[in-house]
Parts: sequence; structure tokens; C-alpha cells
Amino acid sequence: MSQLGAERVAQDLLESIFKVATALVRGERASLLLREETNDAQFIIAIAVGIAEDVRLAARIREGEGVAGHVAATKRSLLVRARGEAPVPIGGDYRSDSFVSVPIMVADRAQGVLSVADRADGLPFDMSDLETLEVLAGHIATCLLQRTRDAELVELAETDALTRLFNRRHFDRRLDGEVRRAQRTGEPLALLVIDVNSFKQINDRLGHRVGDEVLRLVADAMRRSLRTYDIPVRYGGDEFAVILPNADEKAAIRVGERILAAVANAVPKEVLLSVPGIGLSIGIGTIPPASDARMLVDQADSAMYEAKAAGGGVGVWHDGTPAAPMPIRRRRTLPAPYLVDPARLARADLQNLVPAPLAEEWNILVIGREGNILTIVMPEPSNAATEAISAATGFAIYPVYSAAAEIEAARRTLPA
Repeated sequence: MSQLGAERVAQDLLESIFKVATALVRGERASLLLREETNDAQFIIAIAVGIAEDVRLAARIREGEGVAGHVAATKRSLLVRARGEAPVPIGGDYRSDSFVSVPIMVADRAQGVLSVADRADGLPFDMSDLETLEVLAGHIATCLLQRTRDAELVELAETDALTRLFNRRHFDRRLDGEVRRAQRTGEPLALLVIDVNSFKQINDRLGHRVGDEVLRLVADAMRRSLRTYDIPVRYGGDEFAVILPNADEKAAIRVGERILAAVANAVPKEVLLSVPGIGLSIGIGTIPPASDARMLVDQADSAMYEAKAAGGGVGVWHDGTPAAPMPIRRRRTLPAPYLVDPARLARADLQNLVPAPLAEEWNILVIGREGNILTIVMPEPSNAATEAISAATGFAIYPVYSAAAEIEAARRTLPA
């Protein structure tokens, strides 16, 4: 059963138990409070009868607040035959002064509160009513526990074992949902598709154990760079994706650059120096201009390949008309500045590979050599600089970037 189907079954069961509870004690006003998923210090009214819908949706009850909050905090049922017996002030416009409220206990914690008021015959509630609700509260607790276990099983099935990110199955389900939400609300939606450059070389030269560690480092760097409600995914192999709800192109670019910088500074020095081409290529797609999930993935995927062809960075696929058919016409690739910490990577033994006047002119620092490839740090992309250095040294040049002041400071720490 899908997660959506399991949630629907659980909700139907909760509603059925709630209806039985109110019918058995003849209550005309009742509520089932459950802890809010995003803030479990307060409760929402999940199901209600005799309460206006706008009131139900807006209500948030903190633990210890009011009658239901008091029951949740004390974990003890409460039977009030007359208003004066209540241990806390009673709000609301009730027809009678009697009510009963019981906690929904799961693993020694009140996960909800079942409350009933306004008995149909006008009489006060009694102990038999309290006992009836306590029995049904136990059934609700069982239902909540099963729902939690179902959710845990779904999470296990939709989580990548290596990186602990969501997997492709989760991605497909969530992307469809986020696209529908964006279409309904008019809010923007962005998608990042991320590829680890030269990953095969890592496995070939350093082994699969190091390759796995690099994938975990990328996943951790992604987590640190995202908002709590963004959705990071291991898309497959050495590809990742991030769904960014309510994010436009500019916001997505900022996220992409944060990920690039975080990964560059997390990759171990020996990996960076053994595989000069390691880095990320990130493609961005957005709604608008994409109009559905397929087009959004196509945009981001193609922009990623454009970035990869340019040597890495963040690729953005542009178009001025939201309804334009694929392919989108204009693309641009943005190199991410400040990717590495030059002080961490500086090596005195490599600096003589580039003539000192040339290194000073372009403010570059050599941080690695692999065969006929030199990896250099420079302040900004410059074809003129890389061509001049290549011509003077005979090496192919792989550039990464950092702030000019940081490069200068790192160069000053090296022996003359």
C-alpha cells in the first residue's frame, strides 16, 4: 500500500473510532487533539463535531494550556460534572457544565486528547462515560502507533542506505506532489540535479570505499546547505537532486553555490589532489517556466550537462515564456566563487611548476598535479590566465576558485 493509501486508511479508522466514542457517551460536542507534526509542543484539532471548521483549523493548543492541554501534561483523565470542579478555567460557549477528557497515551506520552462535552440528555457525564472513552482512547493510541510504524516503514523503503538521503522512489512521489502544489498556489518551485564530476576516477584510483565516503560527504554537505523543508535525494549512482519548494531561480542559484562550496571544503585533500577534476555540476530547473514535472526534470538535467561540459559549476536553463515548448532556448553556466580554502591545500613543493611572475600576475596557487594536469586556485574564471599558464608550463590546467585575499594570504605562508 502506498503511503497516501495507508494514511487514508488510518484517518478513516480514527474518524470511525471518534464517531463511536461520541455516540456511546451521547456527546454533542467533541474533539480529538493530536500533536502537530511540525511542533510537537502543541496540538491541533484533528477531528471535531460541534465546532466550527474555521475554528478547528486555526486552533493550536499548547501542552498545559486549557483543559485538553492540562490533560496532556498530566497524562490523567478528567471528569468534570460541574464547571466549578474543573482544575483550570474553561473557555468556550458550552451548553452544559459537564465534560470528560482523556489522554491518548503512546509510549508513556500523551500524543493526543479525546474530549466530549454537552451530553445530549443534559445530564452530567459519569464514571461509565469516562471508562468508555478510556477504552476507545486505547484503540486510538493503537491506531496512532500503527500509523507511526507504517510511516517508519515507508521512510525505510524510501531512504538510501549509504547516504541516508531520500531515494528515487521518494523523489518521484514528492516531486509530483510539489508540482501540483506549485500549480495550485502559484508559488515557484525549483529543482537541482547534481552530478559528482570524475567520480569514476575516484573509484578507479582510490577504491570504492573512498568513493562511498565521498558520496556521504556530498550528502552531508547538501544537508548543511538546505532549508529544513527542502528535499535532498540520491537520484542514482553519483547523481543527487534537491527539490526546493517556494524557491525561484535566484534562490536556487544561491543554494547551488552553497552546496558547491560546502562540498569543495569537505572533500579530503588526498582525494582532491589525486583526482583534479573532482567537483560538482549542478543544473537548475524552475516552475515557471516549466509547467510540469517532466519538463522540470528535463530542464535541470540538461542544465547540469551544460554545466558539466563547461567544467562544473551551476547551470541555469532560461526562457522568458512560461509556456514555451522544449527545448528552452538560452542557457548559462555560473562558476561558483570561493570554492576552496587555499591555506588548507597549499603545497610549497608545487609552486615552482609555474613561473613566479606568472603566478603573481594572475594571483594563482598550485595545489595539485596529476600526470599532465595542474590544479590551481585562482580568484575568478579567466581563459586568458589558464591559457597563459598552460603555454608557459606545458600542463593542462584545471582551475578551482577562492577569494583573492585568501589566495594571497596562502601564498605568503609558503617558503620563498
